[in-house]
Amino acid sequence: MAEPTIPNGEEQFNTVTYSGNGSSPRSITGVEHQPDLIWIKDRVTNATNVLVDSSRGAGSLLYSNSTVAAVTGATQVSSFNTDGFTLGATTYVNENSSSNTYVAWNWKINGGTTVANSVGAIASTVQANQTAGFSIFEYTGSGGAASIGHGLSSAPEAIWIKDKGNSTNWRCWHTGFGNITTYQVLNSDDGYRSASMWGSPTSSAIIVGGTGYEVNESGNNYIAYCWHSVDGFSKFGKFVGNNSADGTFVYLGFKPALVIVKGYTIGSSWVMMDNKRDLFNAGSELYLQANSDAAEAGSIAVDFLSNGMKFRDNATGLNGAYTYVYYAWAEHPFVGDGISPVTAR
Repeated sequence: MAEPTIPNGEEQFNTVTYSGNGSSPRSITGVEHQPDLIWIKDRVTNATNVLVDSSRGAGSLLYSNSTVAAVTGATQVSSFNTDGFTLGATTYVNENSSSNTYVAWNWKINGGTTVANSVGAIASTVQANQTAGFSIFEYTGSGGAASIGHGLSSAPEAIWIKDKGNSTNWRCWHTGFGNITTYQVLNSDDGYRSASMWGSPTSSAIIVGGTGYEVNESGNNYIAYCWHSVDGFSKFGKFVGNNSADGTFVYLGFKPALVIVKGYTIGSSWVMMDNKRDLFNAGSELYLQANSDAAEAGSIAVDFLSNGMKFRDNATGLNGAYTYVYYAWAEHPFVGDGISPVTAR
C-alpha cells in the first residue's frame, strides 16, 4: 500500500542546474533539502553519470553508465549541505568544468543516519525515508539465496544493486516486468534479460539469489537503492507505446519533475527527462542517458502535463510499438487534502 501523499515533494526530491566555474570549494544551493543521493551529469560534454550517497559518504563515487567499482577517496563532492552540496575539486569535467553546464538530481533520505537491520537472513545497514518510499542499504553477500531487510514500509517496486568493490553490472528489477525472473542492466541499453536472481520482495525484505548473479557473491560488498510508489509523489510502472505521432498518454497522478524511461521488450537507452533543463513543452524534450556518458540531446517529443506525460512522436526509445518501464517523481503533488492541482507547462 502506498504511503500518504507528501505535501511538498520538493522537500524530498529536487533537480538543480548550474554552470561550472572550475573553482573549489564551491557550494551548490537551491536543493531545498539536504540531499542523500546526488546524481550529477555534465550536459555539454561526454562525461560519466556520477552517483554519490550519504550512506557510502561523499568520497565514494559510482557511475551509472559503468561497471567500475566504487571510486573511494574522491574529492569531487566534499559534503552534503542543508540546501545542497559542496564541490571539492576543480579539475573534474564530471562536476565543475569551467563553462560547462550541469544537472544534479537530489533525493532526501535520512541525513546520512543509518541503522542496523536484522530482518533478513543477511544483515544490512539501512538509511530509509519511509515517507518518500526510498531507501539505501548496504550488505555483504552470503553466496546463497537469502532475504535482506530494506527498511521501507511497503515492498519495493524498483531495485538497483551494485557490487561496490568489483567491476560488475548494475542489476535492476522493476515491478513493470511482471515477474521475478527478469532483470535489466543500468549500464546497458539492452532490453530485459532472464535469470533466477530475485524472489518476490516483501514489505520488509528483498530476496536475492546466490552465486553467479552479481548481487550476492560470498564476501562481496553491495549497495542497493529501493523505491516504491507514493501517491502524488512517485510512480513506477509500465506502458505500451503506440508508434504514433499522437503518442501514448501515461497517467502518473502528478506533474513530473523527473522521468526515466527504459525499453523493456526492446533495447533502448535509459532516457532521463526533467522539469529544470526543459521548462516548456516545446516539442523536443532535452534528455540525458543513465547508461551513457553522452552529452544532452533534444530530439524526442514528450509533454509534461499536470497529471502525467504525453508522447508526441514515435521515437523507438519512448513510444515505438513496444513495452516500456518508467520511474517518475513529482514536481508538486497533484492529489491530497487541501492541495490544488497544478497546471501543465
